[in-house]
Amino acid sequence: MTGAQPLLSVRGLRTVFPTRRGPLAACDGVDLHLEPGEALGVVGESGSGKSVTFLSILGLIRPPGRLAEGEIRFEGRDLLRLPADERRRLRGRAMALAMQDSLSALNPALTVGTQIVETMLAHGLAGSARAARERATALLHRVGIPSAERRLDDYPHQFSGGMRQRAMIAIALAAEPKLFVADEPTTALDVTIRAQVLDLIDHLRRERGLAVAMITHDLGVVAERCDRVLVMYAGQVVEEGPTAEVIARPRHPYTRGLLASLPSLEDPDRSIDAIPGQVPDLTRVDEGCRFRNRCPLVVESCARPVELRTLGPGRRSRCIRAEEVA
Repeated sequence: MTGAQPLLSVRGLRTVFPTRRGPLAACDGVDLHLEPGEALGVVGESGSGKSVTFLSILGLIRPPGRLAEGEIRFEGRDLLRLPADERRRLRGRAMALAMQDSLSALNPALTVGTQIVETMLAHGLAGSARAARERATALLHRVGIPSAERRLDDYPHQFSGGMRQRAMIAIALAAEPKLFVADEPTTALDVTIRAQVLDLIDHLRRERGLAVAMITHDLGVVAERCDRVLVMYAGQVVEEGPTAEVIARPRHPYTRGLLASLPSLEDPDRSIDAIPGQVPDLTRVDEGCRFRNRCPLVVESCARPVELRTLGPGRRSRCIRAEEVA
């Protein structure tokens, strides 16, 4: 982290959901920060807490889920102390979210243009519906949708998968936010369309200094597009650092396992090693390392509390044997 105040700073975030088997902390003690213009990749398998962490930051956790602990600061302001209406004004205006399934996230009963226009009108960004429509046309053109003015009157099912994803980005960027959370932005897209969507996000980040949090399973996307990477497992951050360093020298066995499970273009005959075992039941976890039932380096002391340790500038790992993992 630089000496300047980060755009987003999160400390000790814990979000809990009640279940029949007891409380489940979907994100547990999460710390992160994000600078203006930075791209942060957030990776981990399904259920690791990636999406819940950012839904918590955006104030989108619905009861009976609740934020049990933590601090969330955006541009220095403590979001958890803001009145609900003020925080709602920030959401969509200063902080935006593009969901992973655009076909489900977009309202099928409304045209794409209507959904962009209502975002702008809700935040007072256009004096009239006509002005909002003109701006919506410019937004669709900006995200690369041809015949933008005509396509405003089309419904989501009339768009291809890549075009729907672009429309989602246009809605998210309608209020010119400072933070953009992209939750699996390339899900179900073919390789060409995926590259186009990611190029668009990169262009907007460079052009406007947009901070991007990219939630993804795809380490390849993170390697190409993100400055830093945050690796999550079972609701906790297990590793953090500059992307190139983490990929070249992972300092947690889980990160190493994720990288070992990827196919290699340079060595197509290399075996792909799956991580054995299963993610622990989060209603039954103890204070020890949550990865220890799957870890090849497990020792007796892994059953004791394991903190996220600083290993160097910008590098952290939740492993007592981090120096041996490389």
